[in-house]
Amino acid sequence: MLDEVVNFAKMYWNDFWEYWTPVTMISVGVIVFILEGFVGLKAEYGRYNKKKNGLPAPIAWLIQECPSFFVPLFLIFYNNAKFFDENKRINTNLILLILYMVHYFNRSFIYTSRIRSKNVVNYLENFLAFIFCGVNGYQIGHYHTKFVANSLLEWNFILGCLIFLAGFYINVDSDNRLIRLRKESNGTGYKIPRGGMFEYVSAANYFGECLEWFGFAVASWSLPALAFGWFTLANTGPRGYHHHLFYKEKFGSDYPKNRKALIPFLI
Repeated sequence: MLDEVVNFAKMYWNDFWEYWTPVTMISVGVIVFILEGFVGLKAEYGRYNKKKNGLPAPIAWLIQECPSFFVPLFLIFYNNAKFFDENKRINTNLILLILYMVHYFNRSFIYTSRIRSKNVVNYLENFLAFIFCGVNGYQIGHYHTKFVANSLLEWNFILGCLIFLAGFYINVDSDNRLIRLRKESNGTGYKIPRGGMFEYVSAANYFGECLEWFGFAVASWSLPALAFGWFTLANTGPRGYHHHLFYKEKFGSDYPKNRKALIPFLI
């Protein structure tokens, strides 16, 4: 009887993280997209924090992003994930999880050590982001350490990894340009970003991040990865559009007329 209860609990636990959590994330993403994209609500951090109280941006980003690194790291050891299966074939799911962790190591520790933003993130936004990163870190880590995949030569793994790496480069390059721009402005206010993907879109860093997680979803070909890719677009897409409107209103005719909001040449 006890064994049956334990097996049922394990099955429910797996179903929760492999199906119900990503389905919930997709559903919440739809709501977020509607509220931010059509109703016009904005997450209250950075330039949109009207209350002007909260944690300094570097500390807030470190706190809220680090679960996406530490939770998968814990699961790798807890689930004893291996790079190779019993037939010495490489576990591509673990490769993808490491790519995921590389992104969040950069975001949690390298990026936060370099930014000198005077903006703050209000406590509720910081807490919700912390919870999201913890939940997402677990669902991604759970799937990619529980299941062994051997798709090294499959088209979706190769294409997805290439898209991910391109997005990662764009994301980091865009962050670097924004960091340099803040230093050059020396606290005198916002300036027009130039170079790289900023020549094509106002939210080049968000475009890079969306590209990363779209590529990750293609390479993983899993529901948790798809859910995260969609939620990233639902959350950062409207925010990128709000940034675009902000720049156009602030700089008027000086702002590049052909520059789109998020997707080059389209939107």
